[in-house]
Amino acid sequence: MVLAVKAKDLRVGYMDEEENILWAVKGVSFEVRQGEVFCLVGESGCGKSTIGNTIIGILPPYAVTEGELYVFNKPVVMGNLRDYTGIRGRVVSYVPQNPGTSLNPYQTIGTQLYYVLNSVYGWDKKKSLEVAKKYLSLVELDPESVIDYYPHELSGGMQQRAAIAIALSTGAKILVADEPTSALDAHLRLQLIKLLMKLKETESLTLILITHDLVSTGKICDTVAVVYSGKIVEKCSGSNVIIEPLHPYTQMLADAVPLLGIKRPLKSIPGEPPKPGEEITGCVFAPRCPLAFEKCVEPPPSFNVYNGEVACWRYANIAR
Repeated sequence: MVLAVKAKDLRVGYMDEEENILWAVKGVSFEVRQGEVFCLVGESGCGKSTIGNTIIGILPPYAVTEGELYVFNKPVVMGNLRDYTGIRGRVVSYVPQNPGTSLNPYQTIGTQLYYVLNSVYGWDKKKSLEVAKKYLSLVELDPESVIDYYPHELSGGMQQRAAIAIALSTGAKILVADEPTSALDAHLRLQLIKLLMKLKETESLTLILITHDLVSTGKICDTVAVVYSGKIVEKCSGSNVIIEPLHPYTQMLADAVPLLGIKRPLKSIPGEPPKPGEEITGCVFAPRCPLAFEKCVEPPPSFNVYNGEVACWRYANIAR
């Protein structure tokens, strides 16, 4: 088994003007196998995007890291030392959440692909544009017309496909997609998911998806990591995240999602996630958990139960 990404007790924080560190990721450990679809799910502000940005190597200069992170066995984070030489943009590439604001509005799609290909491979404009058309075809766009379009001339779905083409053009084998379907309607969302799964097979990609879409997660992901307040509270297979959620937080996320063909009242999650830098002793979800009890004042370890891992004291007596 080849590991594309491996994190060991990874912590990521941001230093404010008074040099206080606000920890957004608080000691996560996980492994992503080569060729896997790995999903990070959770509410906004729980640390998903920070984990993704750490894998890609686009943390801001005021970020602080602890722990270890490896990409294809190359150490990219060792404590507060970070080295993404040969990794950022070459092995790992990024699909932004909102391509409409990420693509350069003053350049055509072809010109933006040219600059990427010229930077990575040193090709001249003629060859770069020839290869650019291949990648536009790969994401099911008409290369002859789209290559001369500016981003504002494309629909939201076409912009997202163009962003995927740019990400793939570097030859990266790990694609980190941050909410790739959030700005699309239901029909375009389904099309994009099908495209990503097709590219995974044809281009031998490892996909890391950051999403709120629990239903799509359950259908396409091999492994799901549920993130809350900078910690992974549950890891399970994609098929189990909706059908058999283990952690109370995952159960409440599943209860808040409408399912096609099933009539049931949708339930909201009371309260809000802790703010970055807010430290909670004990279980991080205990202040909002309807099942909290006396033991939850202590931080739970991760228990191996059934076919997953869950950080919840309720499973202490049945853990393997």
